[in-house]
Amino acid sequence: MAGIEQKNVGQPDEESDYGEHGASAKVSVGIPGFGLGSESTVWLSTLRPGWSWERNIKPNVPFESCPLHHREYVVAGRIRYVMDDGTAVEASAGDHLLIDPGHQAEVVGDETCLLLDW
Repeated sequence: MAGIEQKNVGQPDEESDYGEHGASAKVSVGIPGFGLGSESTVWLSTLRPGWSWERNIKPNVPFESCPLHHREYVVAGRIRYVMDDGTAVEASAGDHLLIDPGHQAEVVGDETCLLLDW
């Protein structure tokens, strides 16, 4: 039996509000027994100039750096990632990244950064 589940980030399952620095919206869909994986989650983040992990995330979590693994696609703007070992990458529109735990990030420049993360 085939199945499709559809959700829109305009009506998210979960939201993170970064005040003047933007927001993130999460939607999850699941198709039991689909075979390739029964659940998929996507975050759409709109991060304005001034957003950083240090400023907007770290004060609310008990970690020195992000403990999550990310697959990201940069739709617009620029963002800089710095790993705990000092390795740094700046990404811009069209870039796809695979990011291990142990990093921080910040928006670069004066343009809003739009990210898809799954």
